[in-house]
Amino acid sequence: MIYLDPIANIVGQILSWIIFFYVFEKVYRPNLLSLTIIFIITVLRSLFFTDFAYLIVVITAYLILNPHKKRNLLLINSLLISILLRLLSETLAKTTVVLFNINHISTHSLSGSCIFVAITILIETSIALAFVYLYKRFNLTSAWQLENSSLFSILITYLFLVIFIFMRIIQHYQAYSDLLSGILLFILIQCTFIVIVFLKSSQIQKESYTRELGKEQLKNLKMYTDQLEHDQLKLRNFEHNYKNQIKDLRSIAVNGDFEKMKVSLVELEDYSNSYFDNISMQLFKDLNNVQNPYLKSLLISKLTLIHQNKTTCHFECRNIVNDVTINIFDLVRLLGISIDNAIEETKGQKNSEIQLAIIQESKQLSFLIINTTHTKTKINQMMQDGYSTKKNHAGFGLANVQDIKKKYPNLFVQYRNDNSWFKLNIQIIK
Repeated sequence: MIYLDPIANIVGQILSWIIFFYVFEKVYRPNLLSLTIIFIITVLRSLFFTDFAYLIVVITAYLILNPHKKRNLLLINSLLISILLRLLSETLAKTTVVLFNINHISTHSLSGSCIFVAITILIETSIALAFVYLYKRFNLTSAWQLENSSLFSILITYLFLVIFIFMRIIQHYQAYSDLLSGILLFILIQCTFIVIVFLKSSQIQKESYTRELGKEQLKNLKMYTDQLEHDQLKLRNFEHNYKNQIKDLRSIAVNGDFEKMKVSLVELEDYSNSYFDNISMQLFKDLNNVQNPYLKSLLISKLTLIHQNKTTCHFECRNIVNDVTINIFDLVRLLGISIDNAIEETKGQKNSEIQLAIIQESKQLSFLIINTTHTKTKINQMMQDGYSTKKNHAGFGLANVQDIKKKYPNLFVQYRNDNSWFKLNIQIIK
């Protein structure tokens, strides 16, 4: 084990944990107050329980940031990535002790310890900044499936434990000089193995998910065609009855009975309105502008479900929508959760109504979901993890929406609860 002056060691530990929490904040974006509390607890405990510092920070952060005890893979994976990056940075930084031995600089002295700590922090900072840049540049939250990949958690845990145990053995035998190239080669081999396994698994999962979406598209297409056939039959009946009423009106006009004509016109108007209000084609009139097949399939499914629930629905999409700047699977999940929440809220309501709109602008794409509501729940409560309007917490709440939002800096979600209307506005900046 590398000996350092106690004061220099404490300063180095604090600075190293600051770098760790900087990375974690960029990956998970937690509440600043909660992050500060976790940092203070972590620093205090790690100074007294050095061997268990990583375990302490993971448990402490998870309990504070996940009070509802519901499994949060995004939080777990964010913590694992952060501690793995810190371990790798420490491992690479500690190999510089070889240079100290070559130049006969002792880390037992205060000056030698300060130089070693400064070099270590410089290396850790450089690695952290490079990682954060690459993480944002390539949107690794989505690429690594941090939100729903248990395999990623297992692989990162394996990599962390292997490197941690390996480095403890190296420290025990003070073998930095003899095994410098071996350390770097070992880390490279382990990282390569993890990358290959994860990429192969991701490919299999993506293919499976695509197949499931394909099946869902076929199901929604059948639902759509069945509805068209049903509307076609209604149209035939309407056409037959409409022609008969026109004949009756013509006869009344010939007889000059204007009072009876007035009554018949009102009846014809009511009959026509009842038909056009109930025909589902009114819902699908703008669907031809939604050219992304996954998005169109989702809307067909949800609009049909709303229609079947006897809820008044208005859908509008005036401009062509094709490409989106976030992962289409995340967008489908985000809209699916949001529309399902609106459907669930309007069940059992009198005069329930849902309004859906897609607004394409030059620099942004907006999705508006508005529904009638009798719930007076505050927005902050609805956004808490674990909240649901369904019995036994079978619903989704808005916490899932927030989890997806964290993955994209160009994605904004706004909520408003005005009187008897709940409004959700999802904006994607191009």
